[in-house]
Amino acid sequence: MRSSLGHFWDFCCCAPTPSRRGALVIGNGTYAEAGTLANPVNDALDIADKLRSIGFEVIEGNDLGKHALERSIGEFSDALEGAGVGLFYYAGHGLQVEGRNYIVPVDARLDMPVKLQLEAVPIDEVLDIMEQQTKVSLVFLDACRNNPFARGLSRTASTRSAAALAGLAQFDSTRGSFIAFSTAPGAVAMDGSGRNSPFAQALLRHIAEPGQSINDMMIAVRRDVASQTRDAQRPWEQGSLLERFEFVPGERPEKTPAPATSPAPSTQVATIERSVGDHKSAIGKFLRDDYLSPDVKDMRTAVRRLYGPSATIFGTPYDAETLVKVKSDWFAQWASWSLGLEPGSLEITPHGESSAQAVLAMNYDYRPKDKSAAPVAGKARVTLELVKTDKEWRIVSETSRAM
Repeated sequence: MRSSLGHFWDFCCCAPTPSRRGALVIGNGTYAEAGTLANPVNDALDIADKLRSIGFEVIEGNDLGKHALERSIGEFSDALEGAGVGLFYYAGHGLQVEGRNYIVPVDARLDMPVKLQLEAVPIDEVLDIMEQQTKVSLVFLDACRNNPFARGLSRTASTRSAAALAGLAQFDSTRGSFIAFSTAPGAVAMDGSGRNSPFAQALLRHIAEPGQSINDMMIAVRRDVASQTRDAQRPWEQGSLLERFEFVPGERPEKTPAPATSPAPSTQVATIERSVGDHKSAIGKFLRDDYLSPDVKDMRTAVRRLYGPSATIFGTPYDAETLVKVKSDWFAQWASWSLGLEPGSLEITPHGESSAQAVLAMNYDYRPKDKSAAPVAGKARVTLELVKTDKEWRIVSETSRAM
């Protein structure tokens, strides 16, 4: 869990409420017996940050062995007590045997089917935990990557029914659940050539759109993934929700449905990436000169320089006046402080010509005015959603976690 002193804007604490939303986010990429997948950990880190930014309380774990994975599921079960919504996101290797889906821990040794119960974790057990404790259960599985475990188990299976099959199988859907797969049942998904898999990238792009139902979100995700993979991969879902669910409630402007289009030409994608890429130095300067060095003597100007008319901090929306007060109170407790950008850590992901996500590692060191109190120092991973207005970048969403 993130520290409440992770960095200088980390000032929000959310009290438990009946509508509280909890999430477990797992990314397994470095396998002892199956090599390394490039993107699951990146996918999990980014999804966790995005969920925090829209109000979820997140438990996360990456490159987990069997025992660590089971502990995380146990913590998740405890955390869901009194929650209204539970969400499970998994990226990494998964497989199906006899119609049942399994998460593959990074220390798994699956050389024969008899070891499956000892080495892997059934996904339906996680779903059962959520359905018993929450009204709404959401599962997102980017776990259909080309899987050497499935091939090995199939070779050693004594019967056809025990063979491990490619991709994942449908679940026996029960009440109040929504299960999204990165590709169709039995099919194989792509790991991705950039920072994220095609599925995670599309999910990050659409999950925080206000007023959008989860069903409409999946249509947008499916359209993006099909376009990016030239129709080689199509996300799929099944569900039994009893009411409409929105990740970010609100009014959504009416839109004319876009006509079906062919995949965006590579030249168009390159133009968008280059447009934001050309501004990486400007974003870096903005972060170093303003975000990491705010003028605490004139906080009103600092807020106006850093943020738009409003911003969402750890899932809570703030107007500019409230931000001024909260940040002024924050700095009032420190005799001195320093913040720094870890060299080489800044990553910019374009979302169009005038918006981008910035991810960075930030060093912080706070010295309290109370000399009996200990200094607060460390490193945090910061995720910022940025928009460009009047030729200047502004923050519209912010979250961080201690590293």
